[in-house]
Amino acid sequence: MIQGDHIHDDRIAVWTATGRLTYPEIEATMADLTLPSRTSRVLCDLTRGTVADLTTSEVEDVIKLIIRRINAIAGAKAAIVAHGSVDYGLARMFSIFSELADLPVMVKVFRTAEVAREWLASKDKA
Repeated sequence: MIQGDHIHDDRIAVWTATGRLTYPEIEATMADLTLPSRTSRVLCDLTRGTVADLTTSEVEDVIKLIIRRINAIAGAKAAIVAHGSVDYGLARMFSIFSELADLPVMVKVFRTAEVAREWLASKDKA
């Protein structure tokens, strides 16, 4: 399951995954998870969920879903937090694919939410 929330103080949208996510579930939920209009920062928390069942082509398909739905915001950033090795590796793959697809969002992967939030709050792009 994927749930979305918006933290008004930080202007960061938080998407939290729980359980084993499949591509059909991500595709179905993507329509409901949108960035609030003034938010250009997203924290994707995979620490209570896993995307280990996704194939490489499904990771690429998630990029295509995002490209179709996103409104490009200059300086937009997305942080993915993943603990497990498989999830961290898939998140890194997602980050690389998003760069290759010219996704208008800087994507970076972290092991802890604290460091991810610091990066999201910073003016740094990398």
